[in-house]
Amino acid sequence: MAVFFVFSIYGIYGMILERDNPPLPFALVLLIFSILFVIGYEFFNSRFVRSTMALGIAFLASLCLTVLIMALVKFVRMSLAGTVTDIGPETFVIALAVGLVGSVILLKYFENF
Repeated sequence: MAVFFVFSIYGIYGMILERDNPPLPFALVLLIFSILFVIGYEFFNSRFVRSTMALGIAFLASLCLTVLIMALVKFVRMSLAGTVTDIGPETFVIALAVGLVGSVILLKYFENF
């Protein structure tokens, strides 16, 4: 999970640096968002009594997951182009340590779901 966080952070870093080159076509991004939204709405609607709360949470969750998928695609493109090595191994280890702490916090937080 921590490696997933690090790859996502590197992908977001790459998306910020190269604003003119989106990692995925817009239609594919909307398709990914809509599929995640429907799955998230059905999941959260079974968990919560109010469907408006499930609607809002599903929207936020699908938005975050769509950005993470785009970041992972950007990271793969960056690693194929060789621009990931410009960041450096020390920064990778620091990001991995932060990702480990973040993953433990998230796992403990979502333990009750």
